[in-house]
Amino acid sequence: MKVAIVTTRHGAQDDRIYYKQALSLAQRMDVVMIAPDDGEKLSWHPNVIFYPIPRRLSPIGRLWSLVVAVSAIRRENPDFCHLHDLDLALAIPFIRLFSKAKIIYDSHEVFAKEDIILGLKGIRASRVIACLVEQTEKIMLKASHYVITAVDPDGKAFVGLKVPKSIIFNYPPISIFKTDQKDIDLAKEAYVDSLPIIYQGTISADRGVFHMLDAMALVKKKEPRILLRLVGMQNDSLKKAIVQRISTLGLENNVEITGWLPHKKIAVAMKASLIGLVPLQPNPKYNRSLPIKLLEYLACGLPVISARLPLVESYMKDCNAGLLYDSTSSEELACCVLDLLADKESLCLMGQNGNRAVQERWNWSNMEKVLFQVYETLGVRWKDNNREGSISA
Repeated sequence: MKVAIVTTRHGAQDDRIYYKQALSLAQRMDVVMIAPDDGEKLSWHPNVIFYPIPRRLSPIGRLWSLVVAVSAIRRENPDFCHLHDLDLALAIPFIRLFSKAKIIYDSHEVFAKEDIILGLKGIRASRVIACLVEQTEKIMLKASHYVITAVDPDGKAFVGLKVPKSIIFNYPPISIFKTDQKDIDLAKEAYVDSLPIIYQGTISADRGVFHMLDAMALVKKKEPRILLRLVGMQNDSLKKAIVQRISTLGLENNVEITGWLPHKKIAVAMKASLIGLVPLQPNPKYNRSLPIKLLEYLACGLPVISARLPLVESYMKDCNAGLLYDSTSSEELACCVLDLLADKESLCLMGQNGNRAVQERWNWSNMEKVLFQVYETLGVRWKDNNREGSISA
């Protein structure tokens, strides 16, 4: 059997779409990835075929991408279509018209209305447009066969929609954090005279980059060995602003900026650090999300200092793996960093607690089972020789 996994907005090897769902499904069925071609040289699983489509950013271009995606689906004639974008909700009736595939709609974000209002900030009709988009999505989803949400613990998304639904949390695969101890030891040698703490992932102002720098200036006064590692820098103009702030604060020897790293190297970078940071700034979207970096830090045995967000708080209280703070306060972040660095016993214990929670509960292996159940509900017939396939061992 064949599934077409489709995105017009995310990258072809997006973490949730490819490294989790596509690789899991590829153990049991043929997978076609219909996704934007960003010119990267990518390697693919033998059971995954990449069907590239151009990336278009304008409103008209995004609509045209839907036409191209539906055409690709029609050509591939899959048994299942797994859709990963809000835009693709508009394509559902046409997929039903031109294909017999069972349609799974995967909502990465819930409560789209608030996010759209934020994106249309300054436009008078933003609330009207947002409500229209929200209602249109729900109408289109009536023609789907299954809806998956990534974070919706209270079941508030798609209330009243009479389509089967499941939650598949974006937990990390344990396998990607398996590293060679020699690589970790080598990485640690570079920081033997420092106290490295790390932020990895998308770097931006609303994710706390300048807030972290201000906090490091305060930490440095009491602990000059502090080193903030920023991993994932991709915006050149933002990097210039960050470098300027570093210079202003006198942190040239206390901040390290690294570009994007592949999964294995990120795991080594985290394991060579002492603390993981999740300094997200106040934003309604973040209040409804579970940052994947939180679980990645825990998987690598790092204690975490995180903004006090509703979902994050519930996870942190469950496993006692770090500290929560008011992310509007650089002073409070600095105090948390100093407190943890001064208490090596707590630092070690929190790291062990978090790692245990991910190993036992918060990992992709458990979510993979839910994913397989979704497909089984829709009548999938797995390949006999891969019935027990899994990427998460």
